[in-house]
Amino acid sequence: MSDSDVGTGGPAVIKSTGNWRGSHPTGIAGSTIFNNGTRQPGHDHIQATWVFNGQTSGGCPHFHPGPGDYKSITGDKATLTSLTWRGECDD
Repeated sequence: MSDSDVGTGGPAVIKSTGNWRGSHPTGIAGSTIFNNGTRQPGHDHIQATWVFNGQTSGGCPHFHPGPGDYKSITGDKATLTSLTWRGECDD
């Protein structure tokens, strides 16, 4: 999984093969969380969590090029707090 500024073509800011927790501020254009993992039933989605304007938000991208969304975009000036591998998303 990776987090990049401006879009999936931007430079990787966080790149992890496992779960990540921390406090990573995004830029004025926000960040894109891109799931570049591989098919592994039960462990090929990423639960991404960030704080934006005091509210906790998140996304759950599927591996690329799998079905469904494979990236999530945070708001500008958000703080990314965790990226966790998981199974299917509920929503």
